[in-house]
Amino acid sequence: MAIKLCGTEYLHVGRNTLYNEPISIVSSAEAEVHIGSFGAIGKNLKILTLNHDYNYPAVQGSLYRHYFESPHPGALGEGTRERTKGDVHIGSDVWIGDDVKIMSGVTIGHGCCIGAGSIVTRDLAPYSIAAGIPCKAIKQRYNDDMVHFLLELCWWDWSDEKIKSNKDFFMSNLSSMSVSDIQALIK
Repeated sequence: MAIKLCGTEYLHVGRNTLYNEPISIVSSAEAEVHIGSFGAIGKNLKILTLNHDYNYPAVQGSLYRHYFESPHPGALGEGTRERTKGDVHIGSDVWIGDDVKIMSGVTIGHGCCIGAGSIVTRDLAPYSIAAGIPCKAIKQRYNDDMVHFLLELCWWDWSDEKIKSNKDFFMSNLSSMSVSDIQALIK
């Protein structure tokens, strides 16, 4: 797969998250990327946790390397808010469409669906359906009771055996069922 990663030691991905290539993730010790389990990621995802720090006379890091044999001063020590807004957290059971960009400091809640071509600059609630530039929630996948139940259930943390034994749950259309109906299915 064609995945371009800078700072792979700062990328943490849960089990069984699948992605279509290519993906570009830029991270460092200043801002890590955490991706949950059982996600589906479209092609051309870009996660940018670092930016140019414009508080210095030159924004270009190569000037500092060429003339002073030093990294850009914004890259030294703790990063400024212009350089990074912090870690990126992507929950479990998240679907991200093609050509999405995710900026630093963003948390994408469990079960969120993000439409193709979106630019995510702010947090997205669990089980929301979001799209746009900038990306914002359009609606929820389920009613509040179901969202609360699923967040407590955390099925993505189940063992493989427990997932297999709950086929009826995974084959259910949750939009047409109540929480008590779903609870009765789970073993």
